[in-house]
Amino acid sequence: MRLSLAFLISFCFVSYCIAGSKYPAGQFCSPVNRTIQLSGTFGELRSNHFHAGLDIKSKNGIIGDTVYAAGTGYISRIKVDAFGYGNAIFIDHPNGFTTVYGHLDRYSPVIQQYVRNEQYRQQQFEVDLYPAPFQFSVEQLDEIGIMGNTGHSYGPHLHFEIRHTDTQVPVNPLHFGY
Repeated sequence: MRLSLAFLISFCFVSYCIAGSKYPAGQFCSPVNRTIQLSGTFGELRSNHFHAGLDIKSKNGIIGDTVYAAGTGYISRIKVDAFGYGNAIFIDHPNGFTTVYGHLDRYSPVIQQYVRNEQYRQQQFEVDLYPAPFQFSVEQLDEIGIMGNTGHSYGPHLHFEIRHTDTQVPVNPLHFGY
């Protein structure tokens, strides 16, 4: 029993050290301008999948918290979906990672207008848009949207992910120092 416990503790420590060297802290800032409170964590078992990000609670339990770009880059994808992540933004960063922001109530005004124009052009509510690289450049802490409750969501929150850009494989954001 003690040997098993020692092995488990050693394994966790080595895993953390390896992850820490692979994903240095300080690459990204918080997507909300306050202390993060979580309602869901990376890797949680859900009814039909493992949770691929962090669910960040709204400050007062209502829609309206401002969401910021966690790092400099450009918006590579904007999706409006009645299910899934609802209103979502994907930002590609020069360090090889993509951050994902889901369940937004709405986008920043420039992005919102672009989405609205595309919805009318395509004559549909649900759209999956891939703007040209750097069409929507962002700097760290630029406002990108408002926290909401869109898609498959049970209350106002931000679903926040970090993925490898080349494979879209999610990474635990806690490895980045959150």
